[in-house]
Formats: sequence, structure tokens, C-alpha cells
Amino acid sequence: MITAAKCKDLATQYKALSSAPDTPDNRAFLLRNIAKSLAGLAGQLERLDTLIRDEESRRRALAR
Repeated sequence: MITAAKCKDLATQYKALSSAPDTPDNRAFLLRNIAKSLAGLAGQLERLDTLIRDEESRRRALAR
């Protein structure tokens, strides 16, 4: 499964590609959108990881 860290890394790479001087405007627009989508996905994956950790912590606390 893809991780939040990988999404952030890819977002950075796509953003950099969009800023290259020889990148056509329409391609740069798409690359920036992909970067934003990947950054959003990273945030969602981080929230999911937090939720899972919290659920597991509650489950362990109830099992005591």
C-alpha cells in the first residue's frame, strides 16, 4: 500500500516537474494538480494511520 511519505515525495517531484522552465503550460497545470492530489492523499493517509492507532489503543485499554 502507498504511504503518506511516498505521496509527499511524489507530490514534491510532480511540483518540481511543473516548475521546469521548458514545461508547457498545459502540462505544468496537470502536474501541479497531480501534486495537489498526492498531497491531499498524504493527509488522508496520515489521518487514517492516526485513527487506526487510536482504535488499537482503545481496544488494548478495554482488554485490560
